[in-house]
Amino acid sequence: MVARVAQSAVLTVLTALMLTGCGRQVSQESLQDLDLLATGPDRNAVPTPRPFVSAVIDAAGGLAAWEQCKEIAFHGAVTACERSGCFYLTEHDFVVCPWSDAIQITAREPRADFTWQVVNGRYLVRQADPNLDVSPLRGLSREYADAVLQIATAPVRLLDNRVILTRRPDLVQVTGQWYLPIDAKYQAGETGAYWTQGTYFQSQDKSLVDMIWLGNPTTQKFLIVRGYDYVKNTDSGVLTPTKIEVFQSDPDESLGPRFALVDLKL
Repeated sequence: MVARVAQSAVLTVLTALMLTGCGRQVSQESLQDLDLLATGPDRNAVPTPRPFVSAVIDAAGGLAAWEQCKEIAFHGAVTACERSGCFYLTEHDFVVCPWSDAIQITAREPRADFTWQVVNGRYLVRQADPNLDVSPLRGLSREYADAVLQIATAPVRLLDNRVILTRRPDLVQVTGQWYLPIDAKYQAGETGAYWTQGTYFQSQDKSLVDMIWLGNPTTQKFLIVRGYDYVKNTDSGVLTPTKIEVFQSDPDESLGPRFALVDLKL
């Protein structure tokens, strides 16, 4: 009898936790409305770009084009890389909202569909059984989304007043290409700072930021994202990459193993 009463009490407590704690979790993780995220900038809040930032923006289509760009949608053929060296092929749909600092990715995997967002630094997911996700990107979805968002909207990210930028005086060479590095310190928002520092690499010949290093020494998370073969978006006139690679990295900004390759169709 005592055992049954104890068991009943435990079940009652667990049920209460599910209805309160889990309920709050589902509410907190609800995806945001893309129609509300697809907005333009507050022109009164857009800072006057510093000369090196203006060069990046001009190379990527110009400030006027970016101010009109509320949303960029594209489809990607994704090669996810296993630690063993094997490859996993899949497809993702992306929606990027530059001025809301937001990205949504939808993956249609064999056993389930998965949708997740990063919005203003906050990671949001549609509830799904994670055990059904067989992609090597499982566990890296937030970093992956952040990387694509950063490289696709680099000119706007450089205008964020929460980011402190410092341009280094000397060129650096990475895999045969010369870059002018722009160091960034990210100020913590309401959700904290997932990345605390970064480096935007502005190519010497084209002035585009086509490589970004992101890091958080406290959590020991580091990555590098690179963009290639930039084209002008026919809807907005901004330049975006048609190929993206995401790599593991370290505090020294070294290229580590690649964990995602995305071939984009705009």
